[in-house]
Amino acid sequence: MFRKVLVAILSLTLVFPTFAYAEDEEVIPDPVPRVAVAYDIGFLGDSSYNDAVHKALEIAKKKYTLVEPFVREVPTNGTNLDRLTRLRFLCKSGYTAIITVGSGYRDIVKRVAIEFPRVQFALINDKSLGQLNISNIYFNEDQAAYLAGVAAAASSKLKAIGIISPNSTAAASFAAGAKFGNPAVKTFTHDYSGDALALNSFLLSVDVVYSMWDKDAKVFQTIITSPRKILYIGRTPDQYFSVVKSSQPYLLATINKDLNKPISELVNAALQKSALIDVLDDAGIYGREYNVKTGSLTVTFFSSAPSAAKSKVSSAIARLRK
Repeated sequence: MFRKVLVAILSLTLVFPTFAYAEDEEVIPDPVPRVAVAYDIGFLGDSSYNDAVHKALEIAKKKYTLVEPFVREVPTNGTNLDRLTRLRFLCKSGYTAIITVGSGYRDIVKRVAIEFPRVQFALINDKSLGQLNISNIYFNEDQAAYLAGVAAAASSKLKAIGIISPNSTAAASFAAGAKFGNPAVKTFTHDYSGDALALNSFLLSVDVVYSMWDKDAKVFQTIITSPRKILYIGRTPDQYFSVVKSSQPYLLATINKDLNKPISELVNAALQKSALIDVLDDAGIYGREYNVKTGSLTVTFFSSAPSAAKSKVSSAIARLRK
């Protein structure tokens, strides 16, 4: 009798060998790759980052044959609660990669990335969050300023140009670009803080300006309505207000951040179950830098641009690509 009971117990153990193991360790299934984009205030039609990211995403969707529910786009009303709720919802809904647009997501992404460590986040046009599951997608502002300096110096008749920026490194790059564009040109820097009188005083000394003021159109409007003709170099998609017809005589050029490559690489990494986590600096900031060499920084000239400026900028781009 004892032998029959023993044989029965051994038989049950062989048939159901995983029961005891399942109690000790939970097996987490490998998630199916899904990509979501959380847009900034205004959703589509903002002529800024929302539109640029959406356009790049449409190209990536065709390239990788993505359809819902494997790719999803959501808006926000701009409040921290709405951003937080939407990101948590996307994480709980199985999205493995979430691309966020705008600095307004910075603190929220930092928080939700800790709550959901298996989800990979990306923050567009930022370089501040130091977590392994956050990809900071950053454009090289120094190279952008350098190209603006080249274009401005090669276009200036007064031989005096300016940059409006609080960033001393970008200002130095602008000056270096100006030297390449025309060594005889002087450069001036203005740290605009809302003082209209100080801005107007600064503008009296220059005839070409590269503005990094992106918060509103005040600097742009001041320049284009100036009694003196001052050529303006804008930034896209940062400055929605500088997206105007090429026939405008005050617009010299725009320095463009192309989102096609960053979005394509983010989507591809998500589908490959990997991430863009190059080391951007020693402070533990991960992601990827995009620049002239990657084809992600370009210059668009308008009707007021002299041929000498176009030629100098082409030479500068060739040098930066080496």
